[in-house]
Amino acid sequence: MKLKTFIATYILFLCILFISIGIVSVHLTNNQASMLKEQSKVQYQNIAFSLSRDIARLQGRNLTQPELSAIANDLMNDYARYYSDQDIHIELINLWKQDINLPETRLSFTNHGHEHFIYISGTLPGHFEHYYLTYQVNVSESIANMQAVQNTLLISAAASSIIAALALYFILTTLFRPLQNVAEVSKKIASGQFGERIPIKGKGELTQVAIDFNKMADTVEEQMTSLQEEAISRQRFADNFAHEIRTPLTSIYGYGQYLQRAKLDEKEIAEASGHIISEAQHMEKVSSSLLELATLRNYTPIKDFIVVSDLFEDVSQAMKGSLDKCQIRLICHSEVEALEGQRDLLKSMLVNLCNNALKACSPEKGIIHLNAKQLPKATLISVTDNGRGIPKSDLAKVTEPFYQVDGSRERKGGNLGLGLALCSQIAKVHGAELSVQSKINTGTTIHVLFTDS
Repeated sequence: MKLKTFIATYILFLCILFISIGIVSVHLTNNQASMLKEQSKVQYQNIAFSLSRDIARLQGRNLTQPELSAIANDLMNDYARYYSDQDIHIELINLWKQDINLPETRLSFTNHGHEHFIYISGTLPGHFEHYYLTYQVNVSESIANMQAVQNTLLISAAASSIIAALALYFILTTLFRPLQNVAEVSKKIASGQFGERIPIKGKGELTQVAIDFNKMADTVEEQMTSLQEEAISRQRFADNFAHEIRTPLTSIYGYGQYLQRAKLDEKEIAEASGHIISEAQHMEKVSSSLLELATLRNYTPIKDFIVVSDLFEDVSQAMKGSLDKCQIRLICHSEVEALEGQRDLLKSMLVNLCNNALKACSPEKGIIHLNAKQLPKATLISVTDNGRGIPKSDLAKVTEPFYQVDGSRERKGGNLGLGLALCSQIAKVHGAELSVQSKINTGTTIHVLFTDS
């Protein structure tokens, strides 16, 4: 595009330049010719009037015609010698008793080889129509000077065209650099290098194009990163779900074969059936949790004002049995009087969070803090424990369905790996944001930030 623009612009410039020079040259030539003609005509008239005056004086002496012609010839010779020093050739023709009709005055340009002349001829003014004066002046020097000026113009135009070409190329290179950068970076982004950006320099419309392109590239990179993370998350969900289902299915299949092929007494049959029922209940629990998670994605909660202290009391009562069994304390504290939300969903979320905190704590040493704090234009509910903590590399993944922090995928204590995923979804449908902070062997804090509408 730059080359095409350069060629088109340069050709247009050359056309305008040389047309202008042509017009100027023609104008100069016409002016110079008119000036030379006018000067020659004035000089011719001066000579003609001078000769007429001198001949008139001779006629006053009562000379015969032959004597008058002879003296006129001598006078003409004097004029001719005088003007020859000025490259002017004049000649006087006596047409006495000659029946010849010649025009009064005529002017023309004549060439002899490489020399240029202006030729003027005509009769003398007054009563001397029988005298015919010819005038010829050499204007080669003036013509040469005019041609020198025209050559200078052409040389200047040629030099200017070269300078203009260099300047135009430099200007177009500067102007099109952002577009070239856009093209180069576009190719790299198209090949998968989404981190490439255009360097921003200067100001102007093309620079703004580069800025907008970088913004677009940022959006594309964010979208691609998001898609990649989503693809990884979905694959991890599929892997974890397959493992979660495969384990009970394998157990059910094994015990089923065992019951079918082995000769068992009633006690052994009851134990095998119990294992099958237990695994089936686990699969039902997985199915129910997944259904609940899917339902919450498009769910609009029925909100009401909830007294936070009462909500915390309900959570404390729901956790009492598990807390007493593990001898772990739950400390509730609220600076917030009321919160808008659906009570059963918020209770389920807090119970899940407290239950996760309980599992992370050591028996008899664990302490869980359930707090509500009022912030400017927001309400913050947090669940903090002093348990084993979560590795930093796992923090971004703990809200994914079936994700197990320890990586073993063992269902310790009936844990499905769906609790935090459900909590995150409950927070989301309430317009809140769930975040996790943790430090190994120090503890974990789950924040749920409710923004006031």
